[in-house]
Amino acid sequence: MTFSANDRPADVAARRAAERDRRIAKGRAEAEGAPLAIALADTGGNGGPPSLSPLQEFSAIAELLYGDRWTTDVARDLGHGDGRTVRRWKSGQAQVAPGDLAHLRRIARKRAAAITRLVGDRLDEPAKPKRDSDEIRARFEATIAASRAAQG
Repeated sequence: MTFSANDRPADVAARRAAERDRRIAKGRAEAEGAPLAIALADTGGNGGPPSLSPLQEFSAIAELLYGDRWTTDVARDLGHGDGRTVRRWKSGQAQVAPGDLAHLRRIARKRAAAITRLVGDRLDEPAKPKRDSDEIRARFEATIAASRAAQG
């Protein structure tokens, strides 16, 4: 947003208010994109992380860690006191700070590791028996032979 020397203060204030309203609307639209549902959805692909904006990723991680009412808890863990900063992020009035997003990722990784230690990671389950390739080939050849005999 640029201003010129000929701009009246009322015009400048109106443009600033309009820009603020656009940022807030954009932030609300991102937040309403159901980031948790997007993050948990099976999109196929190669198993990489979903494509989320920083606000969507932050919201999804926070909701997974703290539940539906996560604002104050995540603000406290990030050292932001009463949650005003996080509410500003959610409303679109400010951008999620990259350092705070990185810190929340670290918290999530630590909790995931703790949960994995507690419930296991399936590495201790017995392996499935290997399939016998000779048996599979014999069944296949028997099926082919039966098919040829039926065609006769």
